[in-house]
Amino acid sequence: SDNTHTRGSPVDSRLRPLHQVTGSAGLASMLLIFVPAIARSGLEPSFGGSSADVVEFLKSIQSPLDNLGSFIMTVGLIAFLWFIIGLSVLLAKAEGDLPWRSAIAAASGLLLLALALAANTEAAAFRAADIDPQIARYAFDEGNLSFANGWVALGSFALCAGWVVTSTRTLPRWLGWWAIASGIGMALSRAIWTSELWLLPYAAFWLWVASSCIVL
Repeated sequence: SDNTHTRGSPVDSRLRPLHQVTGSAGLASMLLIFVPAIARSGLEPSFGGSSADVVEFLKSIQSPLDNLGSFIMTVGLIAFLWFIIGLSVLLAKAEGDLPWRSAIAAASGLLLLALALAANTEAAAFRAADIDPQIARYAFDEGNLSFANGWVALGSFALCAGWVVTSTRTLPRWLGWWAIASGIGMALSRAIWTSELWLLPYAAFWLWVASSCIVL
């Protein structure tokens, strides 16, 4: 069968396991990342929180349950990497002999994972009982800035993936345009990273991930 994806069209039997693993990994990653993150978010200060607020937050996330949540989120990030690589392979097959956009998407995903792993404050929380408030604030700000830098990598991944989808129809074309729009929004959000406007393209991106996984 050909490489295009349209409603009701059969999927190449050789690619079916990759479709299933990629879609399942993406959905699992969302569950593993967001359930612990939402459970913790009510305690976390805003990007502009005071040093005292940051110290109190770090002290509040040193329970065994929080440590388990941190572990689950790390597993979720690895599951998201499975989604990124799986989707990039599918896009590369559709792209043909010179899959440069798919390669950029995969590389952007790897960079995103590195920045996401660097964005946590676990080391500071481990010493929260006697940490200097200014050091705590620096660790918190450094983590948030790494997270914000990850938006650019996320945007690059979504932009390249959407570009391939719109030109090859590996997935429904509307998913391609959705990816492009959310990717551009994510990249531009870095310029105003202390504003809560970043939540709009961020939510749009993850809704695109969920929709793509369901289609896969």
